[in-house]
Amino acid sequence: MGKRYFCDYCDRSFQDNLHNRKKHLNGVQHLRAKRLWYDLFRDAAAILQEEQTKKPCRKFLQTGQCDFGSNCRFSHMTEQDLEKLSAQVQVSNPSPSS
Repeated sequence: MGKRYFCDYCDRSFQDNLHNRKKHLNGVQHLRAKRLWYDLFRDAAAILQEEQTKKPCRKFLQTGQCDFGSNCRFSHMTEQDLEKLSAQVQVSNPSPSS
């Protein structure tokens, strides 16, 4: 059957040759899965900083759902979520006292 390449990010395999591997590694599905994987290990401070710069997603706030999901360029965090995240950052990075 030949050599096969298994992608851990996408949880799929395909015939391993230069064309197939290059096509897969540059594909939208693979790049999205890889980004989601690395997002699991992001620092709370980095997430907070990114979310604070985004505007709230109106569709998500109105319906609780967004067609874009994790690819949405707007924030899906409520004020309470941001406060919890901010508290988590404060606990993990206490400011030095004078």
